[in-house]
Amino acid sequence: MNVPGSLSITEKSTRTSSALAESYLSCIAVGVLAGVAVAELQTPLHWPGHKVVFWMIPVLASRIAARARAGATAGASAAAATTFALGGRLAGGVWLMPLVILAGALLDLAAQWVDRRAGSVRWWMPIFGLAGLAGNLVCFIKRLFDFAPAAFDRSGNFQELLSVAGSYAVFGLVAGLLGAGIGYAIRNSLRD
Repeated sequence: MNVPGSLSITEKSTRTSSALAESYLSCIAVGVLAGVAVAELQTPLHWPGHKVVFWMIPVLASRIAARARAGATAGASAAAATTFALGGRLAGGVWLMPLVILAGALLDLAAQWVDRRAGSVRWWMPIFGLAGLAGNLVCFIKRLFDFAPAAFDRSGNFQELLSVAGSYAVFGLVAGLLGAGIGYAIRNSLRD
């Protein structure tokens, strides 16, 4: 028997479809802007894996702030497509762009895991750092198949391979940590 005020008829807080659509559209819009940044900004770094800073930080921050379950995947897809449409190079060209989408899916998995387990910053920051690291190492796979002049020598130089992989790992770790920090700062400011 349902009596007003009983626990059996409590309402769950659900997002409306328009709010959900807005959260995904915001993630896609940020992905498009990140794709423009990747395609148009010329950096003097020339270090392997540095482009992740331009797309992963804003994509992860928008996913966390918007609370869209697959927001990082949508944002990474938009960033990859925009970069390709503008003639830029992300993940070794059109055939290897799914690696960027897979990196976005890894960020979504980390965000969903953290959202289900409320905890302190000291627990969720390393999760996002490791997700960023893993995501950029997924993008490193393209270097094994990339025949552009900027790719490393595949003639058996294992030390150079480790150096390039280490650079991808460091940039991914930094991007994951910064993206999560910015995303939660935006989420907390929207809550107030």
